[in-house]
Amino acid sequence: MSNTHWDPARYGLFGNERLRPAIDLISRLPKPASGFSPRHIVDLGCGPGSVTAILADAYGSSDPDGPRITGVDSSDEMLETARKRDEKITWQKADIADWQPDAPVDLLFSNAALHWVPDHSKLFPRLLEHLRPGGIIAIQVPNNFLAPSHQLIGEAGMDWRKEVATAMHAARIMRPGDYFDVLTPVCDEVDLWQTQYCHVLTGPDAVYNWTSSTILRPVMDALPDDEARAKFTAKYKERLNQVYPSRDDGRTLFPFNRLFMIARKKSA
Repeated sequence: MSNTHWDPARYGLFGNERLRPAIDLISRLPKPASGFSPRHIVDLGCGPGSVTAILADAYGSSDPDGPRITGVDSSDEMLETARKRDEKITWQKADIADWQPDAPVDLLFSNAALHWVPDHSKLFPRLLEHLRPGGIIAIQVPNNFLAPSHQLIGEAGMDWRKEVATAMHAARIMRPGDYFDVLTPVCDEVDLWQTQYCHVLTGPDAVYNWTSSTILRPVMDALPDDEARAKFTAKYKERLNQVYPSRDDGRTLFPFNRLFMIARKKSA
């Protein structure tokens, strides 16, 4: 995904909806008042930095003796936006697939990013190696790949099956039980849960506008030319509007599933 161009403005069209899962995840984390005071926090796949800033506020970044916080992303466009947000946060360009910190991490956080990184059965053990004993890993990934919004991509792209299948394969997650099996050998207090959000979207082609800023980006890049992209888009919009019809008041309901996990690394 490091080669895919990301548009922070388009991604931010659904800022409140995209922030809510991150806020829900942060709300479940232990805070300094409970005795958890991380000194080194990393946000993997920080995007435009909005979630990193909320994470920083939760752990007292305004305190001169507060934690060191780093936001990591592979997109120059996202990092350019992030750097305008908070000069106290370090913004680092890196690919999550081979990222390594310069020191052990107390809180390793990632919101809606790790599904772009392949082979979680190997990725998670490697990430846990960077976590200090007693440190916490907190992850949220979309789990909407079997929903019509995602399945219809393949239907609309039947004329370019190979290209679409390759692009869609870039985004994958494991089953909840698989994450439990990966985390439990080195972690305790493993907490896994799923939530379905029912987003209320407005305007024409509402669900298309959502997917076009995320899951659809590598697909559009993979299509051979502008004619193919136009043909695909017309088919995809038509089917989306049938499955997710706009209500009489102009709003569209868009159910969206997400998987959450929090685990504490066992003390040495």
